Amino acid sequence: MTNDLTRGNPAKVILIYSLPIILGNVFQQVYNLVDTIIVGRFVSYQALAGVGITNGLTFLVMGFVSGITSGLGIRTAQLFGAGDMKGTKRSVGTSIIISVFLAVFLTLAAVFSTEPLLRLIGTGPEIFEYSRNYLIVLFSGIVAQTAYNLIACILRALGDSRTPLHFLIFSSLLNVVLDILLITRFGMGVRGAALATVVAQALSAVLCFIFAFRKYPELKLSADDFRTSWAFVWEHLRIGIPMALQFSITAIGIVMLQAALNAFPATYIAGFSAANKVQNVGALVAISFGVSIANYVGQNYGAGDIVRVRKGVNITLVMTLCVCVVASVLIAVFADPLTSLFLNKDTAGDVSEIYYASRKYLYMSAIFFPFLYVLFVFRNALQGVGKTFMPLMAGVLELLIRGVASFTLPQTLGYFGITLIDVLAWVGACLWLLVSYCIQMPKASGVKVVR
Repeated sequence: MTNDLTRGNPAKVILIYSLPIILGNVFQQVYNLVDTIIVGRFVSYQALAGVGITNGLTFLVMGFVSGITSGLGIRTAQLFGAGDMKGTKRSVGTSIIISVFLAVFLTLAAVFSTEPLLRLIGTGPEIFEYSRNYLIVLFSGIVAQTAYNLIACILRALGDSRTPLHFLIFSSLLNVVLDILLITRFGMGVRGAALATVVAQALSAVLCFIFAFRKYPELKLSADDFRTSWAFVWEHLRIGIPMALQFSITAIGIVMLQAALNAFPATYIAGFSAANKVQNVGALVAISFGVSIANYVGQNYGAGDIVRVRKGVNITLVMTLCVCVVASVLIAVFADPLTSLFLNKDTAGDVSEIYYASRKYLYMSAIFFPFLYVLFVFRNALQGVGKTFMPLMAGVLELLIRGVASFTLPQTLGYFGITLIDVLAWVGACLWLLVSYCIQMPKASGVKVVR
């Protein structure tokens, strides 16, 4: 059922709403891990490095998709919170139109730019083919990724965080099965890992759309709901584009980091790739609470209740920091056992270097996790009230920090410099967003958002 986030105890509402999103992100990270684990164990450590080095380029494209669809969902949440059902339906129709054009454009752009981008970041010859083959298949499925992200964001905007979870669990399990079949049975290597992801996302998106549009009255659209205007399109893009650019700008910084990492041996790249996957799992609660607070703030801002908005943000900060302590300790204590999941001792090459690279990166991440967790709360809270400029500038600041650090620290500090790049970006962006929140939130209007 749809869920009105403008009523009830804020702590209870946010926690109940967040739990399905957290579980969904757990399953999503599980199948991302399975991709990497199976590639590392059943193909080679070079394949592990090749897939791992694509993270920045993947995030550059998929992050843009995630940002746009999240922004579209926030506008829908504002209209839903304001009680404007006609506007809510029209918002959904407009979001679908925008997403179709976006998916087609990004697919063509990403597929044809894959090789030039891999060469631009200096991908080594021993891993180049693995990276290219993986990205070509993955980027060919951008339509599937966009479709699932869109329907998930629309449902969450209506307060339903459970339905996306159910279909994400289905997608994750299907992905695992397809990974095993395509890689170990049919010998498709990294192409199989990418194809498993695309097929699982596509089927999940189709089924989720069918279920949602049949079940929810708010999503039973007519032809009139697709008759939009440039002004209404801009209301959505005004929120979505800055969020998309923020993701993409952050991704460019990650690409710079990976370009610096490419100067190191494949064993270091493999270790970094494994650690990065583990770090993503450690950050999933922060990401989940970020999604929750964006929709919570969006609905309550639409209802004109700014006091409730502030209460929700404060409560979310406390909850995320409590989880952060647990995540940091677990990652630091189990760094080596977690890294071993990605390795086959018979094919892993110099295992000691892989463990060293992974361990150093995870230790540094665990220390600075609080900045990352707080960053997600303030960024999404500002976006929930439509204040997207300062979060975008936080992304620009992350880019500048990663860029400068990538071109200086590895040359002077070696691999230790690599481990500092991400955490310095987190600290800079977190402080920027903290100041921005303190300045801009008191200015937020209590006037209802109406169409």
